[in-house]
Amino acid sequence: MARKSKTDSSKNTGDTANSSAWFAEPGKDDDIVISTRARLIRNLADFPFPSKMSEDDKARVQALVYDAFSSTDDWHFIDMAGISQPGRQILSDKNIIKDDCSAVAINYGDESTSCLVNESDHIKISTFVSGLDCEKAMEKVYKVDEFLQNKLQFAANIDFGYLTSYIKDCGTGLKFTVRLFIPSIVLSGQFESVLSMVREKKLSIQPVFKSEQIADFSNCIFDVSTMSSAEGTELDQMAVIQSVASVILKTERKIRANFADNNPTVVLNFFKQSYARAMYSLLLSYEEAVSIISAVKWGLQLKLVKGISENELNGLYYRVKDGHLKYLCDNFAFTFEEDVKSSENLQIKRLRTIVIQQAFEDIVNEKPVS
Repeated sequence: MARKSKTDSSKNTGDTANSSAWFAEPGKDDDIVISTRARLIRNLADFPFPSKMSEDDKARVQALVYDAFSSTDDWHFIDMAGISQPGRQILSDKNIIKDDCSAVAINYGDESTSCLVNESDHIKISTFVSGLDCEKAMEKVYKVDEFLQNKLQFAANIDFGYLTSYIKDCGTGLKFTVRLFIPSIVLSGQFESVLSMVREKKLSIQPVFKSEQIADFSNCIFDVSTMSSAEGTELDQMAVIQSVASVILKTERKIRANFADNNPTVVLNFFKQSYARAMYSLLLSYEEAVSIISAVKWGLQLKLVKGISENELNGLYYRVKDGHLKYLCDNFAFTFEEDVKSSENLQIKRLRTIVIQQAFEDIVNEKPVS
């Protein structure tokens, strides 16, 4: 069995690098809304979009953005040319990077806000907050935007607003994404009505995971996003997604109560199977871990269990990703089983299992089977 070395005295293995992370904080309605993301696109005047830029132009844009951020001690600027693959994986796991970019600036502290340089556009400012809070997320990205506006000249047009490489990002350049956990809606067969409502409001809804197992709780996590930055003001765009998310979470809570009352044995079985799988497994993939965390999260909402909080479970989604676990394997001494030592993939799966088991140590079943 893998053990922490004597040099690692934290209670939870995954706390080493994540104790101040934004996803470890509680948030509004975080039983259903895992996170709210706001993203702002900007491009510098007098430069072509990144897809049409020369290497010299990319270097000049990066230098200008670097100079802007170097005037404050609140940001860490990273040249992606010098970052290792494990470093890239960690940034990807934190949803900071997705596609190639030449550099990224990240705020010190909770790392909730970042600025990508030379991705599809010159500047992409993103911020995350726990739970449902579009207003807070918008305030945070516009604070960075205001800071940069004082140092850089952005491309804009009186008719089209801010100019971007993708036509639907023109206008405000703003996009919201709300990540939702809605197992009661999905398992009760009422997802289609939610889908219709979201589409009627001209928003998109996409599954974060796609498991072939119908009862897999990873199938219950969705991203609801605004689709166009050109329609209405920033406040209009925020109001639409905030109102839709509010309707969905009220619907989830209503169905959850009825589902639990009418199917107590089925509900308890879902939780017990997942909990047993967590506590008696030796190797877990990330997808398996997400399903387990989500099932326990549902059990907590249904008051089947106590001993863990919503924000602890939401943070666990990030703590058990490959990049962070590889970081732990590379920087801390662990004793793994002989057959696990020879495989990095197995070490990550083994450590993921231990992190989850430690997180679940204090869970108590509130409603034992009668």
